[in-house]
Amino acid sequence: MTAAALAMSTGTAAADDLGGDAYVDDSGNPTAEARDVIQTGGRSGGARESNCFWRVVIEDDREFGVYDVDGTRRHSDTGRWLEQVCDGSPVQVVPEGTPVDPRELAVTARESVAIPAPPMSTSPSADRELYPQMKTWLWVDGSWWQPYSATAEAGAVSATVTARPVRSEWSMGDGGRTVCAGPGVEWRRGMSEDDTYCSYIYRRSSAGEPGGTFTLTVTVVFEVVWFSSTGAGGSLGTLTRSASTPVRVGEIQAVNTR
Repeated sequence: MTAAALAMSTGTAAADDLGGDAYVDDSGNPTAEARDVIQTGGRSGGARESNCFWRVVIEDDREFGVYDVDGTRRHSDTGRWLEQVCDGSPVQVVPEGTPVDPRELAVTARESVAIPAPPMSTSPSADRELYPQMKTWLWVDGSWWQPYSATAEAGAVSATVTARPVRSEWSMGDGGRTVCAGPGVEWRRGMSEDDTYCSYIYRRSSAGEPGGTFTLTVTVVFEVVWFSSTGAGGSLGTLTRSASTPVRVGEIQAVNTR
């Protein structure tokens, strides 16, 4: 990367202006730490090379912005950037350490968010038998319905993602589905049928299905946002977690009282 390919929000600052050249040795070259990670690409030849030296131009790229020509902000994992000068002219500006993209860190963190399968419940209980033409309450355990976060780090740069559940989508197994703007309401004795906003009414028995059951599936949709130690952040779309269970829907038997 050449100096012309970078624009620094503060201009080019001398090493002395940024707290000294602790990462440049007495000969004006990068220290062992810097040399391990920098491809100098400088001029070859002993006499010419003696006219080249390195200096620290950015001590902390969170405070002194470094940008590509397309406006993309750049970061190194140490926060520092070095400039090579040969014959009095800048040759290249390079990050010390590995270049870091905070958004790519966020994507890595998104993949590592630990969210268990949603614990689903129904009333009447799916452990027994559900009935057609009767309201079945649906809910996900409230203690599970919460934000989940993960962080990825590269040197001095970190990115944190937070996944927040926003809705539950229920596939009932009989071809029907319902979408609830939340986890649903846990049924308790004495509650009214109108106390839930998340329910479904089966219209037929599952007796003719394989195994005599429908497969009930809940899929919880999460909205994912991220922020980083560099100040960058934004949306990372959505992710989902699902769980399924077989449910038996029986028949209501008519009773002749005559």
